[in-house]
Amino acid sequence: MRDIERIKPLIERLEKLWLKNPDFRLGQLIMGITRTGETNPKLFNMEDDEFLKKLNDLENQIEENKK
Repeated sequence: MRDIERIKPLIERLEKLWLKNPDFRLGQLIMGITRTGETNPKLFNMEDDEFLKKLNDLENQIEENKK
């Protein structure tokens, strides 16, 4: 299992950056952080409520797969 202690500092840094730049959507922020040079309009333009729905869907799928 990967080190669970890595998660909280990462999320806290993301939160700090996002609170300083609240006009960014999460997808925009992630793409700005990664700077891969790739384009992903679906992620970049995804509204946060849609991202949250997808997050919930993934969580439900993971829980179903555990059964």
